[in-house]
Amino acid sequence: MLISSGLRAPLRTMPIRHDEPGATLRLMVVATGEGHCIGVDLASGALVRAWSAQPVDSRLQPYDLVEVVVAHDPDLVPDPAQPEAVVIASTPRLAGRLTGRPAQRLIRPLLHPENTALLGSHGPAMPFWERRPDHPSVALAEPQGSLVVTAEPDGLWCHFPWDSRPQVLACTDPRLAASLYRTGRTMTGVRPGTHIVVALQPPVDGYCHKVVEALVPRR
Repeated sequence: MLISSGLRAPLRTMPIRHDEPGATLRLMVVATGEGHCIGVDLASGALVRAWSAQPVDSRLQPYDLVEVVVAHDPDLVPDPAQPEAVVIASTPRLAGRLTGRPAQRLIRPLLHPENTALLGSHGPAMPFWERRPDHPSVALAEPQGSLVVTAEPDGLWCHFPWDSRPQVLACTDPRLAASLYRTGRTMTGVRPGTHIVVALQPPVDGYCHKVVEALVPRR
């Protein structure tokens, strides 16, 4: 396994969001996990990783609009170096949907630069002790080459080139997994222009592994 030997400089200045306890954020969803939702804050344009003590509704899809209320419970965040992290008082509440140009205007400024290592390293994992709060733990990226997802006995894997290097990352997109397993397919190509949400998982045995949490089609 290739492991990061050191973090590069922060990729860019991250937008500042208002996340005082009690504040309500409106997010455009790009990915969901068992205990969190990743979205773009409509007010600031910042990526937000909203952690909840309750399971997040797996029916939420990219481009759904949700409202969340910020809470104060830092122990709920599994990696204190996640600059995007906020804790929310309850699960995200569906408030609408955003597509077309308004959605792309939110996504475009957040796309990861193509000629830099994904989340600061070329490897599939990063030592936890190298994590710093001024380096992102989530990236929106648009691979320029072939993007393929395979279904293996141990789960889904996303194959794509990045910065002239082949990448193979675990994929946890629940909607894609359901589609592949329902049809019995073991591989699928992905339409060009699809965005991927790459996130660092909480540390396991001292390392934070990159996963593709969602594939976000153009709308």
